[in-house]
Amino acid sequence: MNEEFDTKLENYRQQLEHLLRKCPDILTPAKAAKWSPLGKNKVYELLKSGELRSFTYQGGYIISKADLIDYLAAHCDDSNGRRFKVGGSDD
Repeated sequence: MNEEFDTKLENYRQQLEHLLRKCPDILTPAKAAKWSPLGKNKVYELLKSGELRSFTYQGGYIISKADLIDYLAAHCDDSNGRRFKVGGSDD
């Protein structure tokens, strides 16, 4: 990966950490959908495919806030329909 991409990713991550500062550290899929631009069905799809890291606990998924932030930061500029805007500029 190049430096520009790494810098952009870190910038997205910092912005998301600020936006999600009141978000719980451990999330259910429904809460992850509530705190993100992803729908509940999309969250489950990502969990089942392994794109969004999770753990199973007593038969259910749990997602760490850090893993949600990592996923969202990595997909802020996706051209395959998962794009969303973080922050005030489109740079």
